Amino acid sequence: MSTLTYNPGRDCFNSLGIPVDNLTLDSAVERIIAMASSKDGRARLVSTLNADFLVNCLGTALSRPRHPELLEVLRSSDLVTADGFPIVWLSRLLGRPIKERVCGSDLVPAIAARAAQEGLSIFLLGGAAGVAAQAGRVLESSYPGLRIAGTAAPFVKTTGRDLASAAEDDRALLEEIHASKADILLVGLGNPKQELWFNRNRKQLKTPVSIGVGGTFEFVIGTVRRAPAIWQSMNLEWVYRILQDPARLWKRYSKGLFKLSALAAPVIMQRIAQTFRFGKAEVPGPGALPWRRLWSSRDQSIALLPLPRRIGAEYLQRIVEDLAKETGATELRILDFCAVKHIALNAQQELFNLASLLQTQRANIQLMGMSSQLRRQLTAARLMDLLENDNKGTLDRLASRPTDFASFACQSYALKDSTLVMLSGRINRDSLSEVGFVECLLDSVRDRHCIIDFRNVDLLESSGIAELIPLFTHTGPNGSAVFLSGAGHNIKQMLRMAEVHSTAEIINDRQLLERISKENRSE
Repeated sequence: MSTLTYNPGRDCFNSLGIPVDNLTLDSAVERIIAMASSKDGRARLVSTLNADFLVNCLGTALSRPRHPELLEVLRSSDLVTADGFPIVWLSRLLGRPIKERVCGSDLVPAIAARAAQEGLSIFLLGGAAGVAAQAGRVLESSYPGLRIAGTAAPFVKTTGRDLASAAEDDRALLEEIHASKADILLVGLGNPKQELWFNRNRKQLKTPVSIGVGGTFEFVIGTVRRAPAIWQSMNLEWVYRILQDPARLWKRYSKGLFKLSALAAPVIMQRIAQTFRFGKAEVPGPGALPWRRLWSSRDQSIALLPLPRRIGAEYLQRIVEDLAKETGATELRILDFCAVKHIALNAQQELFNLASLLQTQRANIQLMGMSSQLRRQLTAARLMDLLENDNKGTLDRLASRPTDFASFACQSYALKDSTLVMLSGRINRDSLSEVGFVECLLDSVRDRHCIIDFRNVDLLESSGIAELIPLFTHTGPNGSAVFLSGAGHNIKQMLRMAEVHSTAEIINDRQLLERISKENRSE
């Protein structure tokens, strides 16, 4: 899962799983100058997204990105601009048009002009030998008062065996950048090098804001010419670029546009279906959300929100705002998606904020009952991976969340006729024995059903399955039994490998919600 920052005021659109900010050139410059003026010690990143960049990141498979780290960097960027008309066109096709294209070749001169006025300095990193230095001189002569803090054109390693020495090379480069005391770092290494370089040095960088500008230095010094204004106004600058260098760019641009069209096709089909099937459908308007308090005690509670058939932008925004409120660490809030058929395309940007809340409150917010149809819609929009925790237990999760992965946690809710037990972390014999898990549930199942939920479990080990087997076959005096819920692919596969899958009683989200929604107990 990508690292996202909760930002309810962010105006953006979902560009196939990447939030692209809805900004003009002037407003983008204002945001960047504000970042450069901040002195909180955090290194910020501005990414400029074009079609080639998007395809390099996503590849052509719907369920898996071609470059997971690059996707992570883009999603966690503090600002993402549309550096390419295909991105602008995509926003229009999806019914969430952004204001204008903000490309690196326009951004750099505009930032240089404002930096000169504000007394901010710039460091230029990247390009061929001598290009950054020449671009620095051009900018200084064009914008009196601008201070170019330094330039460098290193050979940055992001692939191959040379990666082994990358940290040492980066250390010397970082010392040079820090010694310059630059306020803005323009990184012209091209994608994905510039984003990967920033990401691996994020914690060491002291420059307030870094901006990936690709080959913009070549435009600054005039080696590559910009299209005439009339071509730019007609959104045909890409055609002009091809005419300048057809041998190199024709194949690259054609392939990129074809792949982007293939990636966007499922979402565009959703747009068409939305127009015909849901165009006149009622969307819930403003008002209090119909939360149902299923159960509460002195310091614990469960609240359920049944969601409507169609979710619009305003309704989803209110849900996110409600979830963001502090309610106490032991309140379990469940979003019931059983009835949901469609999430409006112009509401999808709010899913980035919902995903950020899930990262910080995964144990307290649960999404349940998504239909396979809705999952396909969100997968096509490249958002499903942000919202689900499919019991992956992979090495990337181990690296990104070592504490959560290794630890085991258990939260139980004693409802009127059943006990709901939410598990998280890694389950094995030691973790279960330490808390006396099986003994407690065997005692509880004597007079009530027990539901063990696995949706937040990172890995179910075979030793843990051995401990749980007595629960699978136990029946209480009044017919009460143990059910398993929230079991993703890996959990079910582990039960199959242990050859106990036919013994365990597994229920789906709809069955789980039907059971707990009948409960209504307060203490």
